[in-house]
Amino acid sequence: MAPARIITISSGPDRDAPIPASDARHENQWYNQDFDGYRITEQPLHAKRHIRMICVGAGAAGLQIAYKAERLLENVELQIYEKNHDIGGTWLENRYPGCTCDIPSHSYQFTWEKNPNWSHFYSSSEEIWRYFKHVSTKYDLEKYVKFNTKVQSARWDEDAGMWRLIVIAADGSQFEDECEVLVNGSGILNTYKYPNIPGIKEFGGKLMHSAAWDDNYDLSGKTVAVIGGGSSAVQIIPNIQPVVGKLIPFLRSSVWITTGFGAKYAGPGGTNFKYTDEQLEEFRKDPARLAKYSRDIEGELNKRFTLMHRTSKDQKASRDLVADIMREQLDNDSFLTEKMIPGFDLGCRRMTPGSGYLQSLRKGNVQIVAESVVKFTKDGLVDDSGTEHKVDVVVCATGFDISHTPHFEVTGRDGANIKEQFGENPKAYLSITAPNFPNMFLFLGPNGPVSHSSFLPILEWHTRYLFQMVEKMQTENIKAFAPKMEAAEELYQHTHELMKRLVWSSPCRSWFKMGKQHGPVTAVYPGSRLHYFEMLKNVRYEDYDITYRSKNRFQFMGNGYTQCELNVDGDPVWYFDDPFVLV
Repeated sequence: MAPARIITISSGPDRDAPIPASDARHENQWYNQDFDGYRITEQPLHAKRHIRMICVGAGAAGLQIAYKAERLLENVELQIYEKNHDIGGTWLENRYPGCTCDIPSHSYQFTWEKNPNWSHFYSSSEEIWRYFKHVSTKYDLEKYVKFNTKVQSARWDEDAGMWRLIVIAADGSQFEDECEVLVNGSGILNTYKYPNIPGIKEFGGKLMHSAAWDDNYDLSGKTVAVIGGGSSAVQIIPNIQPVVGKLIPFLRSSVWITTGFGAKYAGPGGTNFKYTDEQLEEFRKDPARLAKYSRDIEGELNKRFTLMHRTSKDQKASRDLVADIMREQLDNDSFLTEKMIPGFDLGCRRMTPGSGYLQSLRKGNVQIVAESVVKFTKDGLVDDSGTEHKVDVVVCATGFDISHTPHFEVTGRDGANIKEQFGENPKAYLSITAPNFPNMFLFLGPNGPVSHSSFLPILEWHTRYLFQMVEKMQTENIKAFAPKMEAAEELYQHTHELMKRLVWSSPCRSWFKMGKQHGPVTAVYPGSRLHYFEMLKNVRYEDYDITYRSKNRFQFMGNGYTQCELNVDGDPVWYFDDPFVLV
């Protein structure tokens, strides 16, 4: 019996078969025409083109991006520029006495590198920096970083679809770099600022900012003034009070002094505590126990959004409770309770845990001045009443540039300047992108979840969103994404209409409102943390203007083959295993 003869077929292209020229004569006369000059790209569907991505900053955001990019992205070249000599960002820079994170340690960590060795429930800045250094070393992430290197400017090149950067190297020389994707990972509270008070340059004593603390300067026996009453001052004051000769805090504004976040799991009264050797050993030996403990704390932190509603029962009960606790810690001193307990909503300014802070204000060597500083003199400070206070040291716990813009100059589409565009009333898109600034990602931008517990899971979801867009850019021949101005405008309307019912809009002077008492809330997201994560889960491409590298948006479809068909191990019936099919 003659052997059966069958047609043999190949799953991939025939490399030996010639590809006819587009203008070659076709037997079907209809095809003897040109389709607007379009030509096929000889590649399979969704081939990932090479992309260069630059991240500014090697703090938590930069480390997150480097770790995830190495494991999840293909054909992406990453470069990180860091202005400091080491990784760590704010936790490298902020080393003032008592500098401690008010978020529980087991929440302030990467989900992919849980730390069983946190010494305290709330960790010091130095211990947090050591954790980040451990991460960067363990995973060899510093290979992506150039230290002591500062980005001076970035300019969008529309024709090329590239960001052109001018960078200052460690030796002071200047060079240029370029990338398709630019990430500002330098942080929100990164560029510290001294107060704009006349005569500051005339002061003859020691002048320090909380974000640039001089560890070599001895405060013992000195007369020290502290300007500012926010989170940094609340930590500095009780820590230097026992060693200085006299302490003069200038506290023009009140602030809610609360227990730490995640107080349910903290020490008595929401205080910090040190983990026992037995607890640490259990965390080291039982990763599942550590994971559950971390999840429980994280879940507790996600229950705070109802408290942020101005008329909620949670708000009223918590406000009354915190006020009572503050009175007790102030020993019901009538002057201090009047000056220190706010009349605005709890949470309008960032709630500030302050162990020992209120008690320290009643110490014998502390003189509170409940007025503003109007000028510096050679010997000290003058307050609103005209009284001069002679001091040896002035500590400025006066915060940061809160414009939500990069510390470097950014020029976007059609010459748009990001500082000018944002101004005092910034309109961005979900705190991650902004109109007129294509392929630029903000970690974070205006109206992000900065008052919504731990920052690190938020960075992870920003990275997830960024990677979705990078992969779409790679696989669909996209030159640029930029959110539509009307999308940013409509999101702005939603943000501030909802903000009316939330405590952040209460009339207090807060960095959430760029230091203003009355004005738009520019820093905070109008929803819960889970709400924000839901919004970032899938990119709404309908909110973006998309431009392509060629005039035909379907160029990426290539020669009709898929990656699967070119892979010897590809599954030709993968669609049978799609989750929808399996239902």
